[in-house]
Amino acid sequence: MKIALYIAEGYEQIVLTPETATETSILAKLDDARSVEIKRGQFYACQGGWVRHSSGDNSTIIVLEAAPDARANPGAMG
Repeated sequence: MKIALYIAEGYEQIVLTPETATETSILAKLDDARSVEIKRGQFYACQGGWVRHSSGDNSTIIVLEAAPDARANPGAMG
């Protein structure tokens, strides 16, 4: 994923450019009718290859919540 911050003429933008099919799929979900929240937190790698979340504030996290009908039928999510 390529990420760029663009600030010009009164606009501030975060540009996300996918480089894999998985990244393309995740970004496509931004176009769906979903609830989007911006949160602060921290992600860090831990033993065993897992990634954990804690209450630190060095990361900006975009949370995409599935539409209510998709939550009721998880197999239908794209």
